[in-house]
Amino acid sequence: MHIWRAIIPVPKFTLRGLKPTKSLVRYGGFVFSTGGSQLAGFFITSLTFPFLVRRLGVETYGLWSYVAEIYVFLDLLSNPGLTNYATQQVAGRRKEGAEIISDLLPLRLLCTTVAVIALFVIASFEPRSDVRHLLKFYSVGCFLARQFGVDYLLVALEMFHTRAVLAVCQQSLYAAGIFLFVRGPEDAIWVPASIVSSVFLAGAAGWMILWRRGFRPRFVINPGRWKGILVPSIHYAVSYLMATGYTRGGHIIVRWFLGPYELGLYAAGLRLMDFLRQFIVMVPNVLMPRLALSARSEAELGRLAHLLGTAVALLSLPITFGLIGTAHLLVPWILGPRYFEDVSFLRWMAPCLVIASSGYFVRTVAYAMGRHRAYFASSAGGAVTGVLLYLVLIPTFRLRGAGVAYTLGELVAAAMGYAMLPATLRDLWRPPVLVAALVGSVLMVTAVSCANVYSAQPFVVISIGALVYLLSSGWFVRKWLVEQFTAS
Repeated sequence: MHIWRAIIPVPKFTLRGLKPTKSLVRYGGFVFSTGGSQLAGFFITSLTFPFLVRRLGVETYGLWSYVAEIYVFLDLLSNPGLTNYATQQVAGRRKEGAEIISDLLPLRLLCTTVAVIALFVIASFEPRSDVRHLLKFYSVGCFLARQFGVDYLLVALEMFHTRAVLAVCQQSLYAAGIFLFVRGPEDAIWVPASIVSSVFLAGAAGWMILWRRGFRPRFVINPGRWKGILVPSIHYAVSYLMATGYTRGGHIIVRWFLGPYELGLYAAGLRLMDFLRQFIVMVPNVLMPRLALSARSEAELGRLAHLLGTAVALLSLPITFGLIGTAHLLVPWILGPRYFEDVSFLRWMAPCLVIASSGYFVRTVAYAMGRHRAYFASSAGGAVTGVLLYLVLIPTFRLRGAGVAYTLGELVAAAMGYAMLPATLRDLWRPPVLVAALVGSVLMVTAVSCANVYSAQPFVVISIGALVYLLSSGWFVRKWLVEQFTAS
């Protein structure tokens, strides 16, 4: 009983007692906890990702990425926005929201049955037996393991410390499986096996922790509530499908038009972009439950949204400029010399970090407010734009065309989401702070260029750039950030 409490610093609570705190320490701790787990995850990934792309080879890694992207679409059938809706309800209503959890179980089982049928239909059209086997094994395993997932509840209940520890444990188990069993392209099956087993164990541990900390919702199935759950859930599911269309659909179209080798380059470059983006969107993820709780107060919601928008800008601008300045160092360091063609691709894609993070932030605000139709419209606009541009630009401009299509899809989604926010929330960014971030980013790139003359070590060059940015922009914005957090 005391082992978990010693390892995982979760708050004691009853659902009725979870009140919003006005403490910089609490939410600062959540951000550092989430950021710390992502740093640990980045460290683990910095070991497993290069190991995988080298051991599997460009073609096999590309095919594995293709399987993973097909699963993303199938997962929407298995979980059509049900956990998204549950997260928003539990975050905003706590005890009352938790009562719907018992209805999620039968709904997810029914949806998973449909997903399994769709899986076998899709697999029957796959010409390669190895890809077909990987797709079936990975998809069915994840369908079962994620029935026990608890991540959405940990987010809704603001148990970010627990979530961080479980995430690191899950990633460590996954890494152990990769290093122990993957020796070459013929061992690709151990990649999904490591993912499925680690996800299942982390989910089971999460439920044990919630149960021991007093989270015991009544398991009373009420089919009369299913329509009220399914309608907004399907909006979120279709929204995610649309977003997946322009963020993941490129993998499928690249394979069709360009083949497995360039698919491997595209998948590896986009994966590296996703790592960087996760450090930016951790702030919206941490503050989403607080936004949901504040949705009934226009003033409090507006203040938090302004804080969140500025924080996203302060993180996305330097990472974007940093990627442009250090892509030639990052690619051989992380991906290996065989992926050096990704340097140009990543520099073309770098502005997408600002655009995609801004779009994610806008959709987070809409999601926290329960505006599922606005969330859907934003994703639909990006999907239509992205997929059409993929079909036009990839055959003509190859990987650069894929990068431009991805970026423009994100731009349309962000613009539509922003246009559909309430008028009181459209002034989300503070110009003085943005100017400080922009100036700091330019100084950072200058410092990186100078440091690169004397050193080709990525860690040294990146550390110098980060230090220059913190000293230049942090000095101007620290007082404003402290005032905003302490006012909350």
